[in-house]
Amino acid sequence: MMKKFSLLLSIMTIFCLTACGDGDGDGDSNSKNIDKPNLAEAEIEVSLQNAVDIFLREFEVDDITKVELDSDMDQWKYDVAGITNDKEYELVIDAHTGDILNKSEEGIEKGEKDQGISLNEVISPSEAIKIVQAETSNEIGGWTLEVENGTEQYEIEVRDGSEEIDYIIHAISGELEGRD
Repeated sequence: MMKKFSLLLSIMTIFCLTACGDGDGDGDSNSKNIDKPNLAEAEIEVSLQNAVDIFLREFEVDDITKVELDSDMDQWKYDVAGITNDKEYELVIDAHTGDILNKSEEGIEKGEKDQGISLNEVISPSEAIKIVQAETSNEIGGWTLEVENGTEQYEIEVRDGSEEIDYIIHAISGELEGRD
């Protein structure tokens, strides 16, 4: 009786592990990109400027420090951040409807203040994506616009299978600065 129970338990365990697997037979597969959409094929109704305007209606800030467009499986979202002298604010916005999905604020210490983006001087996200598409035909996973080392830059996420490569574009000149 005990042997039958052990055998039944073993069979059930194997069945559960097989059924719960991702079906590719590769134990170390990177499944985070499964079903993640390609930004190059997406229709985003809310523009970068619209997302910033929505943010500015919610918060009075000195500078916008980051704008990011990324997806959680099938929902494209903007993540916009801005600062005052003593606080950092963040807003997550649905890129299709403009609805606010989440907002937060937290205090910052002196000296931790991020540099603001010169939004009126940067190229559009679609221009930055075209620059990357001239280099690769892989899927675009999203982008981030922020100041790094004193320079406004786009970081365009490109997916090559399960590998992610970030292309760095100078956001004012449009020059490809490198890949990470």
